[in-house]
Amino acid sequence: MASLVITSCLGRMYAHLPHKIYVNNRLACVMTTSAVRLILPPGIHVITIQGSIPLFSAKTQLCLRVGIESHLEFYSRERLWDVLFSMDLILCVLKFFFTFPSPWGWIYEVVTNGFFLVWLIYEWLIRKQFYRLKCYDTLPAAPASETI
Repeated sequence: MASLVITSCLGRMYAHLPHKIYVNNRLACVMTTSAVRLILPPGIHVITIQGSIPLFSAKTQLCLRVGIESHLEFYSRERLWDVLFSMDLILCVLKFFFTFPSPWGWIYEVVTNGFFLVWLIYEWLIRKQFYRLKCYDTLPAAPASETI
């Protein structure tokens, strides 16, 4: 049997959200930790990672072989958006307590609504490749009694 290790390399914000792992369009497991190991028959498999929201997923095709451990890591494509929306959230809280002067309040509304619209379009366009996937193979370490 072949071994596949799937690792979540998402930030702390996404660390506790479950992800569904599909192998050949069949649910293999629900990933609630940062890594999971699957034992599969050797061959070509289609691996799909689906987030908590079923709209967002990523799919790749892997060739699994006996004696070689395959690794699949997935990353978020959202790092820039997380920074922008964190700043926007801080400004929103500030706006709740303070009133921005005349032109700046209007500019803030236009910019934040524009960012939101661009973000919605971006999410819709990448929904099938929401995660960035990185695949590599490693040879399992030899037991200590067999080393030279």
